[in-house]
Amino acid sequence: MREKMGTLKLGLKSFVMAGLAILLAACSSTPQPTVTLDTNFVNEHLKVGVLYIPPQEEATTHIFGASCLLCYGFASTLTSELDTYLEKNITTDELIKIRDLVLSEYSQRSQETKLVSLPSSIKDLKDFNGDLGFAKKDFRSLKEILDIDVLVVLHITRYGAFRSFSDYIPNGDPQGYVAGLLYSVDLNSNAYVQYLDITEVVQPSGEWDEPKEFPSVTTSYYQAIENVKQKIKDAI
Repeated sequence: MREKMGTLKLGLKSFVMAGLAILLAACSSTPQPTVTLDTNFVNEHLKVGVLYIPPQEEATTHIFGASCLLCYGFASTLTSELDTYLEKNITTDELIKIRDLVLSEYSQRSQETKLVSLPSSIKDLKDFNGDLGFAKKDFRSLKEILDIDVLVVLHITRYGAFRSFSDYIPNGDPQGYVAGLLYSVDLNSNAYVQYLDITEVVQPSGEWDEPKEFPSVTTSYYQAIENVKQKIKDAI
């Protein structure tokens, strides 16, 4: 019973967070469009720092469109076995490989590229009141702290599976899912040198509901990983 209550609390927390994200998105300004990497700016003498921000939650089925508590609870029940499998079997190893790929690709452009960590969270930085094309947080203080000219941020927000609902009715099967951003900031101007949404959703082939291994959904997840890698290679 205690385990079930804990699972319900986690589900309700995720539902509340998802609702808050939707509300904030609805109230926000125009989304930042893609910024293609300025390859003339990123040269071999530029000091580049790569920051990796991992997801805060384990792999799971991320539910979208279940817009009431009852709907969300029903949707969670439908995905519970898949959730258990993903949490136990999908690790962050492939996400680390994405980080290493970003480091490798930037290293080919700059001889002074390194992994960095921040003294505090990005959210603790001051806000920056700039137009589109500029970061919302003021990263400029990190130039001296980290001894770099450009900060590259790989932020993976979610991974595992994605399933869309219309209230409590599924719109389709669970899909392989990786969500995140890759962006680079000029620490002199706080302008984006690159901004790329790397989110990938992949439809499984064949029957998805095959516990306990869920091979089709697992394969689609790894394909989403490969799609993200290719997107990064093409962009850098």
